[in-house]
Amino acid sequence: MEDDLFRWLPVVSIVVQAVMGWVLWSLKQQFVSRRECDDCRKETAKKVDKADDRINDIDSDVGKLPERHELTDLSSQIVSLTEKLGKLDGRLAGINRAVDLLNQHHLRVGA
Repeated sequence: MEDDLFRWLPVVSIVVQAVMGWVLWSLKQQFVSRRECDDCRKETAKKVDKADDRINDIDSDVGKLPERHELTDLSSQIVSLTEKLGKLDGRLAGINRAVDLLNQHHLRVGA
């Protein structure tokens, strides 16, 4: 029995070493090297910085937008101007009619 054990020991040893080599190779494929991890972190940090800059720009632009009460005031001013323009349009129509009548009168008198 001991002879069989000593005879198979090198084969078992080679198989165990092969399995251990395969396990180590598999583990290497699953994990990232420190250099790759650092590179990835640097890229991610750059992207985050760019995103932060864009968010800050958007925040400053949003701060420049008018507030609700300013928009309400502007809307009421536009309504007032629209009413005044309607009145002026009516007056101009009357003036245009008067000018047309005067032109017709001068054409009849001059002929």
